[in-house]
Amino acid sequence: MKRRSFLKSAGTAVTLPLALNGLRFTLLAQTPQTEQLLRASIGSDKALVIIQLEGGNDGLNTVIPVEDSNYYTFRPTIGIAKDAGLPLEGNPLLRLHPAMSGMQRMFNDGEMAILGNVGYERNSFSHFEGTENWNTASIADFSQRLQTGWVGRFLVEEFPGYPQVLPQDPPAVQISAAVSSIFSSSNGSMAISLTDPAEFYALVNGGPASDDEQGPDTKSGREFNYVALIGSQALDYSESIRRAAEKATNKATYPAESALAASLAIIARLIAGGLQTRVYLVKLGGFDTHANQLARQAALLQELSEAIAAFIQDAQQLGIADRVVGMTYSEFGRRVRENGGGTDHGTASAHFVFGKLVAGGAIHGGPPNLDDLAGGTNLKHAINFPCYYASVIGPLFNIPPSSLGTIFPLGLCDTLLPLYNQQPTGVQDLPDQETPERMDLQ
Repeated sequence: MKRRSFLKSAGTAVTLPLALNGLRFTLLAQTPQTEQLLRASIGSDKALVIIQLEGGNDGLNTVIPVEDSNYYTFRPTIGIAKDAGLPLEGNPLLRLHPAMSGMQRMFNDGEMAILGNVGYERNSFSHFEGTENWNTASIADFSQRLQTGWVGRFLVEEFPGYPQVLPQDPPAVQISAAVSSIFSSSNGSMAISLTDPAEFYALVNGGPASDDEQGPDTKSGREFNYVALIGSQALDYSESIRRAAEKATNKATYPAESALAASLAIIARLIAGGLQTRVYLVKLGGFDTHANQLARQAALLQELSEAIAAFIQDAQQLGIADRVVGMTYSEFGRRVRENGGGTDHGTASAHFVFGKLVAGGAIHGGPPNLDDLAGGTNLKHAINFPCYYASVIGPLFNIPPSSLGTIFPLGLCDTLLPLYNQQPTGVQDLPDQETPERMDLQ
């Protein structure tokens, strides 16, 4: 079976084991495309860390419109009092959730920006479709629905020859059990899942998937041989990752009993150890707060805030703060009106971009407009999510406007959001695009 045919037909990632600090994580295949990415991207030592908030985080109780009386009318029992919210310097209309003191300090210190009301129209309110919409930067009910992930399109735009050759370091690393569709490309899946060290080394050292043992000359045998080949390539990844991890030690103290914090600690070590991976993805689940939202969301936002604050502190102490940018996303927000101690699936939400490179202390998208709701209960978005994505990766990796138009073909924004302290030349003004007739993303 041809490598390309195999990858296109594979619905799930090849599973192979690897662990650092006891955490299992996923590696995405490096390719000639990604090799060019590592060499060609201006600021080639930059890394993007994406944090997915699974379940649909409630943006209204995350970044709170404390001066809008409508907020307390719509949320008489789960609304957060103004005095409890954490002040954001220069922004008297909004306060941060009281559990997010670490991220409050980052915002006030100029290391974090807030993007309010990010989303799109015609939300299906489905977890699966919402996640696919955000992962692909397109919308499910349109005939123009994209079948590839926006990060995958970013990589394949740079490296159209994938998957013929693997570079030394993986272009992307996902720390979770299943590979996200955010990394899918027109050339097939770019993911290899590594889950268990003992099984991994048994596989590559004389086991069934060693280079010396071949399957029969049949369809199943050829597929077996290709899996074995991927296994041997994964060994190269494990060695480069292990070398990077051995070169650095975390200097900050991360919260205990937090999988998110442990994942970010590994990422900090890998970046500091010299791994040239471009994109990392980690997840924090549990945001589907239909009931008991006050307690559940508070615990999750505290974990998020403390983990990010520790990661940024670690990046500073490791000397990599000027190389790392982080961002969050979630499949949707929550409805404005509370419902039985919780909230139902909604539309737009608040998100965060953080790091030393970020022009922090700014709020883009403005406070939510609770006087003008979609259907009487949902927020109208002020920033479309492709514009959010492009504003992060365009300047970070110096992607030209024409390539941004290819990565996000269903619409962007006239001007990228000014998220960075120094906006690279040539990425602010985007080419004119014809938005599909039903695709009103602006």
